[in-house]
Amino acid sequence: MGDRWENSDRVFTQFGGKPIHPDSITGWFRDFIVKTDLPKISIHSLRHTNITLLIAAGVPLRTVSYRAGHAQTSTTANIYSHAIRTADEMAADVPDDILTPASVRRNIG
Repeated sequence: MGDRWENSDRVFTQFGGKPIHPDSITGWFRDFIVKTDLPKISIHSLRHTNITLLIAAGVPLRTVSYRAGHAQTSTTANIYSHAIRTADEMAADVPDDILTPASVRRNIG
């Protein structure tokens, strides 16, 4: 496009760099889901999945919050409290897994 390229801060643009209407992406994604016979989900649900997976993987909440674009970590904590609780429960099992030899776990279970 050379000097005809229009700079923007957008991830998705028209061919020449101009911003596209958000509904264009939503429509494209909806059509993609139908054509590929995937479960009906929205782009926004991908955001929630991403954040939940980051929390489950043990990524620090401050980092998750920053990536989510939340001004306060408390916003992330409030919205994703269920994921944080689940991650905390998983973390509680880690010391037992480390301290209990595999041979003992096999004999118990």
